[in-house]
Amino acid sequence: MSLVLIKYILMAAVRDKLLWGIAAMSILGICLSIFSGSAAVVEQNQFILTYMAGGLRIIALLGLTLFTIFYVRRSFDSRDVEFLLTRPISKLSFIFSHVIAFSILTVVSGLFISVIMSVVAYHYDVHSSFYLWCFGITFELMIVVNVAFFFSMVLSSPVTAGMATFGFYMLARLMGQLLSILHHTPHPVSTQDYIMNGLGHLVSVISVIFPRLDLLAQTSWLIYGGGRFSDWIFIVAQGVAFLSLASVATLIDLRRRQF
Repeated sequence: MSLVLIKYILMAAVRDKLLWGIAAMSILGICLSIFSGSAAVVEQNQFILTYMAGGLRIIALLGLTLFTIFYVRRSFDSRDVEFLLTRPISKLSFIFSHVIAFSILTVVSGLFISVIMSVVAYHYDVHSSFYLWCFGITFELMIVVNVAFFFSMVLSSPVTAGMATFGFYMLARLMGQLLSILHHTPHPVSTQDYIMNGLGHLVSVISVIFPRLDLLAQTSWLIYGGGRFSDWIFIVAQGVAFLSLASVATLIDLRRRQF
């Protein structure tokens, strides 16, 4: 791990005004959430919290993902990566430093979202599982950002890397719904049923290597509570597992490169 490289990445985020952009868009998202939730006939507070949670999640995700992808591709285009690897820094330290730096940015963004949600939701009925949701959203951002780091290292086009990252996020968020649909697939009778069963087995295999992001930061925790201690353990276990998987995959790709 290189503290100098970590500091350099964090300074790049400050230079690109990443956190200021997330803060400005978050304020706009809060205003729109309050305005949209107030139009509800019943349960206005619950609608406001739901809109706010979803809006802040997407804003932070977009900001962090775009910064990660364009920073990495800019480093390749300006040959900063080649220069750094000629210095006394190993490829393992290079990857680990980037993972730490991007994770620090996600933790800061997660804390920012938590503070905003706690301030705005102070007047609403928020359950004790609110802190579990804040903890889960931080790990969700951390997983997606490090997956974006992997795609930006593997794919040479920032547009392709961005589309791959957002496709990964959408599939990881919908994995629970897909598995529940497959669970209710009837026994095969026609050709279409056999095709659906084949797709079901394919999705089941894919779900093994995909995180269940739909279980990390559940909006129901904000509205109904119900968080358990096992949820904390699940979030940490899944976060560590997929962060390690993304980091190892990125390291393998970097070791195969010839500079």
